[in-house]
Amino acid sequence: MATVADPRPLADLEQDALARVEEEFARRARGARPWTPAEYVDRIEQVHVRYNHRRQWLRTHEQETAS
Repeated sequence: MATVADPRPLADLEQDALARVEEEFARRARGARPWTPAEYVDRIEQVHVRYNHRRQWLRTHEQETAS
């Protein structure tokens, strides 16, 4: 019997995305072309920007549905 799972909080999803960046950084550190510190920081920043945009979008749409 299938059950409906509650959606995970956005903060949890953001932490998962950051963990994936960490894993990729570690994997690439063992390879031929590791990320530079600037590339690593850029990837972390991209995750934060993506989730901040998502939060803003959700706030905007909550206001529209409340009207």
